[in-house]
Amino acid sequence: MKKKWINILIILIITVGFLWWSLKDNFNEVVSTLFASNIGWIIVSLLVFCVYMVFDTLSTYGIIKIYKKDVTFRFALYLGLINKFFCGITPLASGGQPMQIYELKKKGVPVSTGANIEVQAYMMFQIALMITAIISVIFDQIFHFFQYMPILQNMMIAGFAINLVILLVLLFVSFSKNFNRLVIRGVISALAAFGLVRNKKARIEKWEAACQNYYENGRELLRNKKVFARGVMYQCLALLSYYMLPLFIAFAIGCADNLDFINVFTASSFVYVMGCYVPIPGASGGMEAGFMGYFGHFVTGPSLNVFVLVWRGITYYIPMIAGAIAFNVYNGRGAIEKAEKLAAESKKQQKEKIKESSRK
Repeated sequence: MKKKWINILIILIITVGFLWWSLKDNFNEVVSTLFASNIGWIIVSLLVFCVYMVFDTLSTYGIIKIYKKDVTFRFALYLGLINKFFCGITPLASGGQPMQIYELKKKGVPVSTGANIEVQAYMMFQIALMITAIISVIFDQIFHFFQYMPILQNMMIAGFAINLVILLVLLFVSFSKNFNRLVIRGVISALAAFGLVRNKKARIEKWEAACQNYYENGRELLRNKKVFARGVMYQCLALLSYYMLPLFIAFAIGCADNLDFINVFTASSFVYVMGCYVPIPGASGGMEAGFMGYFGHFVTGPSLNVFVLVWRGITYYIPMIAGAIAFNVYNGRGAIEKAEKLAAESKKQQKEKIKESSRK
């Protein structure tokens, strides 16, 4: 609990700092632009975000149905909401999946199965993320949106490289058992030779058990090809909805003159890819800076400040607040403490699984 309050405090400090920085030079202009926004387009923007949530939920819902036939879409949507809250208050969005596993456990889904669902959902998301990222890179190569802006180019390349490496590792780990064994033993043996790893045998057993879990999930996805293909498609549609959101916000603010489908898709994709691994709760500060950097190429002045404030409000603060309300209403008092106990139980089960695998 203490760590969560510290994370919330960090978010508040960064948010207040960003608001001060955004308003300090042109407070009156920013406020007047904000209040002059078209309410109709703001509502449309909120609906577009809801479309994103629906597609994102459909992807996970398909996997849950494999293991739990009687689960409802409403419950899957609830899982998506609490994911927004706990990802938003933890570094690198690390808190969402354990809480979803906790909720699945209450529905009768074993912890190990819940972990498998999360792994498979993450695989589909990562594939969709790289598909959309590759399309955005192609757009940038054709239309030269950011190629003459070295800082933005480097930020995008770094984010793209990190996500590409993660996807490649996931694919190899999930579908090639021999590759896993060869790489794990080779890397750990090399590290042990330089004295960087102690207890080489235990380390190898631990990593082989973890990779075996991914491999089994990869095989499960291959056995359910239609669910896998639909899941990736839903994630692509979810990201498309998310990436198009700034266009509707720009219509609301009245700053869409230089924006169109292609440059909004490209800029949004670059912001998302870059912000995935900002090691601060909610990627606070990094997402705002990235958004202003990329969209500042098309929108300037007080409109840009309002643009990022409304975008961040719709994509981060509103969903996080909604997730917090949903979680506390659904669970009542003491829910977070119970979830933390479940996380400890999950780690214990994982250790037992590793020991069992090493005996085999």
